[in-house]
Amino acid sequence: MTTLDDFSSFDIETQPGGSKRVYYLEVAELTSGDILRLAALVAKGAEPGPTLVALGGVHGDEYEGPHAVRLVFNTLDPEQMAGTFVGVPQCNVPAFAAGTRTSPIDGLNLARIFPGDAQGTITERIAYNLGEYVIARCDFLIDLHSSGTSTSIAPLIGYYRSASERGRRSLDAAMAFGMPVLWGHPEVASGRTISYAHEREIPWLYTESVGGGWLNQTHAQMYATGVTNVLKLLGVLEGEPDRQPHTHHLVGDGNNDVTAHTTLASGYFVSQLNVLDRVKKGDLIGRVVGLAGELKNEIVAQNNGVIVLLRANPTVAAGDSICVVTGEIDLQT
Repeated sequence: MTTLDDFSSFDIETQPGGSKRVYYLEVAELTSGDILRLAALVAKGAEPGPTLVALGGVHGDEYEGPHAVRLVFNTLDPEQMAGTFVGVPQCNVPAFAAGTRTSPIDGLNLARIFPGDAQGTITERIAYNLGEYVIARCDFLIDLHSSGTSTSIAPLIGYYRSASERGRRSLDAAMAFGMPVLWGHPEVASGRTISYAHEREIPWLYTESVGGGWLNQTHAQMYATGVTNVLKLLGVLEGEPDRQPHTHHLVGDGNNDVTAHTTLASGYFVSQLNVLDRVKKGDLIGRVVGLAGELKNEIVAQNNGVIVLLRANPTVAAGDSICVVTGEIDLQT
């Protein structure tokens, strides 16, 4: 049975084993007088074990993660669990209400400001509360992203690529998760949920998928299956992960704000290639044209590799990200 509680009293040690609860974390009072709250869905197993946290909706125009978190929670039987699942389906409530990547209240990107600030703006307070009360309490973090409304990204699972024990655990979980594309990152840029976990030596994964500004239920189900697979890998659930074949194993910097190819001109972007196409340095990726179709900018590959992210919305302004080309390694590596 699922019961409601106050997140401020949330404590895995005091929640009864074999129970499911919905907690609410009060973040801040809005100018309207309403309280901004985040829902946390907690299933605590009858037996002790590790805690996995799954986050959705860090960006407000990404819809697969929130649906997947709820799908997982609804299917869990805590009497059959050895450990705890904590899911926050909608992390960025103001951005979700507006259908935007960033918050309409303060304009901040929740995925760039961790650890946040308990006395800061709305988004900074969300980051602080998610970090302090949710991420810091887990043994494994999965942040479920998709590409939102402006770009297309290959369906992938991102992991920490390192020879360390934490890197091994991250790769093992990525392999078990079941997404077609693996993307390993030797470095982790600051400000993310995963960097917050990384600094606390908590292993992590994150997802991406095609997005488009609507709910893709097929990809949401892939996410839910993937989270369930990791719960099995960790021993929270019985059984073996439902492993799926991988089509690509990519490696590179996941800081798309820095590594993205950008346009020098505003206009209408027309791609010549697709996500997961292989390119060589100098290959034409696409063109930006003006109102009459006149050429304003050609986007060419700045390095050899695979296109992992590509602009989907043709409306572009000078400086907008167009694509990310990352490295590739053998699937057996």
